[in-house]
Amino acid sequence: MALQASVSLLLFVVFLNIVTDNRTTATSIREKCQCIEETEAVRWKKVTDFTIIPKDPLCNKIQIILQLSDIKSCLKPDSKPGKQLQRCWKRIKFNTERKKVCLKSSRKKKPKEAQTHQYLPSSV
Repeated sequence: MALQASVSLLLFVVFLNIVTDNRTTATSIREKCQCIEETEAVRWKKVTDFTIIPKDPLCNKIQIILQLSDIKSCLKPDSKPGKQLQRCWKRIKFNTERKKVCLKSSRKKKPKEAQTHQYLPSSV
């Protein structure tokens, strides 16, 4: 009788352990973010393409992946260039054909001021 109670108790503990483990694995989803390290600034002349990945169930943050001429780099979404790129991406309504517009330098060239020369009268 005691042996049967011990076996029943052991089976119950094993069953409870299996059920609890399955529930734990079903509710815990690990983040699968592509960007582990992020930078605040890059050389825009070297950026050839970008991808913005919104928050999703697998990664709870916005990811900005820049394709530089030879490598990929992640840009912080909260940095100034990250915010500018996100605004441009929304402005072009997520149109992948118009992505290059967002990569152009946002600096506007200042027009050259007309040079005024003052000639001093020569004392001849």
